[in-house]
Amino acid sequence: MKATSHPRRRLAVVTTLAATFAALVAGWAQPAAHADENPTLDTIYDAVGSTHIGAQVDADMPLGPTEIRVKLDLVTTNIVDGSLPIPSKVVNFDILGIPTRATVTMTQVGPVTGTITPIPGQRGKNVLVSKVAYDIRLSNVQARVFGIWWPLAVGSNCHTVDPVQIEARTPEGEYFTVLAGGRVTDTYTIGSFTGCTPLNFFDIPGFFPTFGSIPINALVPGTDNTLSLTLSNPHAPA
Repeated sequence: MKATSHPRRRLAVVTTLAATFAALVAGWAQPAAHADENPTLDTIYDAVGSTHIGAQVDADMPLGPTEIRVKLDLVTTNIVDGSLPIPSKVVNFDILGIPTRATVTMTQVGPVTGTITPIPGQRGKNVLVSKVAYDIRLSNVQARVFGIWWPLAVGSNCHTVDPVQIEARTPEGEYFTVLAGGRVTDTYTIGSFTGCTPLNFFDIPGFFPTFGSIPINALVPGTDNTLSLTLSNPHAPA
């Protein structure tokens, strides 16, 4: 028996994906291509989900509803560019039993990248792996004492020292389809914060940026943060 060559298997995979994408874009603009580049396809998926912030915060934060825009290389099946804006949300949690809330802003750093890999023997079913980083900023921190919300000043530049790296992928036992979407999950790390003013001190740029971050760094950073996001309703950009 003559074994099928690796290049032929790869060609079959690419052909199947190309046919799937051709079905997706039927009736709208053709995939973009330049003379010296592989053809690409721009697609938008609706995205909604949540993240659980662990450590001492131990609270949930909604993600979306929003949209993820991706540019897929139809030859390599790599996601070569994309964006996933996360709307700012107010997160409620407790500090030593005291109700507290803060506005969390996630600003994307760099493009969304990743791959869509077909599951062997399961036509149209794939594993999606996406990578993206965010700068996380805290603002409007307040604590409720005696029935009144008291501001705890963290300043206007309280954010993560390094961007938070998120690698969301199709969970084990599930799958992603180009024509319908699917779910992705991740467990990720939030590192230290900097630029936070001391609680209840004046917001003066550069004034005790390290000392002021100590209370935040005692509460927020940790490795036990989880994320779940559902992608659906693929459609062409306007």
